[in-house]
Amino acid sequence: MYVSYHQNGCYTWIPLPEFAYNNSEHSLTKQSPFLVIYGENPSFESIHISQDSPAGKLSTKHQSVQQVVKEELELAIRRFKKYADRNRTIPPGF
Repeated sequence: MYVSYHQNGCYTWIPLPEFAYNNSEHSLTKQSPFLVIYGENPSFESIHISQDSPAGKLSTKHQSVQQVVKEELELAIRRFKKYADRNRTIPPGF
């Protein structure tokens, strides 16, 4: 993960987790905010960028950062579940 000495590089990366958040299914609506607002999720299948171009290199870096963010979110979800389940009990049978 990139962190600059002056900690001003985060503005470059803020759109990535924001996009991931807005493109993921939310527990309350069971839909992504993009789907709720625009009626469809964004599609990227038709985007082809040469990996040798500067845009391709940036795209590759964005993909790796997005993967790290996804893995961290999955880890956080498991952690939240672990702590939430600690105090749960089996409901009584009636």
